Amino acid sequence: MQNDPLSQYDDLVRNAFLPRSSAYSSIFLSHLAPLYNPHMGVENAGPLLHSFIRFTKVRRIVEIGAGYTSLWILQALKDNDDELNRIRDLQRQGKCRLMDWPWSVPDVVEHFDETPASLLCIDNCAHQKETATGAAGVAKTLGLDHYFQFIKGDAFEMDFEPESCDLLWCDFGVGSRIKDFVASSWRSIRPGGFLVCHSTLTNQRTRDWLESARNRMGESETGIPEGEFVEISFLEPIKHYQNSISIFQRRPPGRYAEPVFSEY
Repeated sequence: MQNDPLSQYDDLVRNAFLPRSSAYSSIFLSHLAPLYNPHMGVENAGPLLHSFIRFTKVRRIVEIGAGYTSLWILQALKDNDDELNRIRDLQRQGKCRLMDWPWSVPDVVEHFDETPASLLCIDNCAHQKETATGAAGVAKTLGLDHYFQFIKGDAFEMDFEPESCDLLWCDFGVGSRIKDFVASSWRSIRPGGFLVCHSTLTNQRTRDWLESARNRMGESETGIPEGEFVEISFLEPIKHYQNSISIFQRRPPGRYAEPVFSEY
């Protein structure tokens, strides 16, 4: 089979794409443990964000409310860089092929690091159970600090540059002010990028905003321009609080569409 042109690179491609990460190692988890606080309710959100970032390959991330999830995000950025470097090396050798057909998307892989991977965390450190202040130290210990920038401040006072982030992770006590925050930050998300909000389903104030978005109530009610998003939400049914995530993808008409690579 090694001489078969249809399968000659299978093992090399398998090795390049095979998932690997320090995220579930005892070293990572032991350093992460002091940042975990059940009041924050992100014990499953952290691994979910890690997998989401690994899958979508987003590069520029802004996190409102830093701490436990920050390290999962940072590890995902490193894992993506490691993976994409392996794939690019194989692609440059002309061997990233399955069934004698290119398996990777050449331009995406070749130029992936023209946009440096980064996590900007913004937190006012006002929550009595906050874990934000410890995140930078753990990031440095784990060798992830070169991806990390921390700003102590109020998210409502931030001046976000248009289309400057690929993923905006919103995990702070925004309540009924969520429309105002989304209105001020929505255009900072690039077309095709994501707004991910924590605790949206069983809190009445954020649920009211979410239902307005689901019912396409318009920008004056939601902070999101009409026709610019799709949404899906997930509930953790075993908890009363801090038990949900909503994902919004920014899809301005005519500015974002997924490619089509095959007929079947």
